[in-house]
Order: sequence, then structure tokens, then C-alpha cells
Amino acid sequence: MRYFITLALASLLIIATAVPSEAKVVAIHAIAPLRGHGERSIQSAMQEAVQSALRDALAMGLPWVRLTRALVMEDAVAVQILATDIDPGAGTGEEAPRPDSESDPSGGGSSGTRI
Repeated sequence: MRYFITLALASLLIIATAVPSEAKVVAIHAIAPLRGHGERSIQSAMQEAVQSALRDALAMGLPWVRLTRALVMEDAVAVQILATDIDPGAGTGEEAPRPDSESDPSGGGSSGTRI
């Protein structure tokens, strides 16, 4: 009987201290001015907007990001990224791409990228 009580108390202690961790997920928007309507101007503004969003994510301590939207307007480029503090592929069994690896140009992957 004493063994059963000890086992039950140990099990309750383990269950009570196992608190699920909550991930922080943030949508970050950034806009960069468009200096012209040529492809180079659009690419430059897109790069500027993405870099601004990435800086914001890093400042918040969120190293995993995923570009979710990009919009070219008449005078600006807007982007939206989702940033999180955990590996988005951790629970799915698939590994998120490394920062130095090539990403899927079709955007079909569901994982984010660590910055």
C-alpha cells in the first residue's frame, strides 16, 4: 500500500509540474516607399520592407518567421510576416528550412525560417 501511495504522489507531482508552454506568435507589417515602377525599384522596396519586418521580429525575440503577404501598391510595397519563438515544424515531424538553404519558390511549404 505504501508503494502505491508513493507512486501516486510521484505521478501527481510530475503531472502538476508539467505546464504546457505557450508560443508567442505575432503578425508584423512593414511598408517601404516605392521610388519608381520598374522591377529593380520594386525589388529594392520589397527587400527594404522585409528587412524592416525581420528587424522587428528579432527585436521581439522571435527568431522563426514566415512571409505571408506581399503587396505592391502605387507608391509603396507592403509585407506581412508571421513571427514566432518556436520552430513551426517541431510538432509535425518535418524540419523547418535552415536560413542558408534555398526556399521553395512556390511558397508551398508550411514551415517558417529561422533568422
